[in-house]
Amino acid sequence: MRVKVRIVCKQCGETYILRGNKEQGVVQTGFKQCLCSCVSGFEIEERA
Repeated sequence: MRVKVRIVCKQCGETYILRGNKEQGVVQTGFKQCLCSCVSGFEIEERA
């Protein structure tokens, strides 16, 4: 199932809105890192 996801970097505050696949309660978007080179510490919110 396709879902929209909002990702916010906790380090610099950059916001991304992506589409991903939700399978077995886990959303996969392919998002790897923020523009500030941060690879972890993201706030991920599923949107309707």
